[in-house]
Amino acid sequence: MDTFETLRDIIANKFEKTADEITPDSTFESLEIDSLDTFDIIFEAEEKFGIKVPNEEVSIKTVQDVVVLIDRLRTEQGK
Repeated sequence: MDTFETLRDIIANKFEKTADEITPDSTFESLEIDSLDTFDIIFEAEEKFGIKVPNEEVSIKTVQDVVVLIDRLRTEQGK
């Protein structure tokens, strides 16, 4: 399961964006996604990947920040 592609699908479906609009360097601000919406993305990613994101880990600005976080947690949590 590719982390970026899965995350891109979550964002595209939830916020009516096209896949082309969402790149690893996209900021949530540029995608017009606020901090509350970012938490929704994190919650959905937790379900999809079977991980738990500690609250203190949610300091992210770009899509790539979330990809790196998810990949690290998947490794740490054996998922």
